[in-house]
Amino acid sequence: MAFSDNLQYLRKRDKVTQEELADRLGVSRQSVSKWETGEAYPETEKILALCDNFGISMDQLMRGDVSDPSAEGAGCGNGQEAASVGDDDKAVGALGAAESARDARLSRAGGIVNAAVIACTAIAYICLGACAGLWHPGWLAFIAAAALVFFFDKVFCTDGEGMRPLAARVLDGLSAMMMALSTFVYLLVSILWGVWHPAWVVFIIGGVLMVAFGALSAVAAGRGKGN
Repeated sequence: MAFSDNLQYLRKRDKVTQEELADRLGVSRQSVSKWETGEAYPETEKILALCDNFGISMDQLMRGDVSDPSAEGAGCGNGQEAASVGDDDKAVGALGAAESARDARLSRAGGIVNAAVIACTAIAYICLGACAGLWHPGWLAFIAAAALVFFFDKVFCTDGEGMRPLAARVLDGLSAMMMALSTFVYLLVSILWGVWHPAWVVFIIGGVLMVAFGALSAVAAGRGKGN
């Protein structure tokens, strides 16, 4: 049975509602519902909490068939504790390997996206310079590219703390790119229209937005953990 099927079976076996299970785990009812339908997957600490709650091993919950009568009572305190602990260690190891593989895929994807941004910027700069003579201020495109690199670096980053919610990572990216984007806007406006003053105001606006996006990211990350 799949994890989602096992979870649904155990909850119904113990006559526990999704709301009650969610309260025990400190998550929302919607999270439990998504786990049972296979739309989402709980964090490792939630999986361990589920094992404690239903009195089964992690290996049973993740890879076994808890509806099989022969699997009943395979938790702690029934003479099979050592085997259960060994299975749990294997399951934790497998889960950790899956998370590491996911992080590696994200890192590679981020590298590919950022390389594409830099390559496209260089090609655009050469085309603008050669075809339209816009070597200046065409070089400003590299500052805009740097802002995008800062953005995607955060979107595809796990920070070694597990997967943060997408909304939190996007907000982190917006916060990280704000100063580079402000520099791009300031130089572009000032070079084209000569308004060096008061164009510097964009740095104040950028600083405020950077702090605001950072605060919103923390809120989004907190909600993600709650789910």
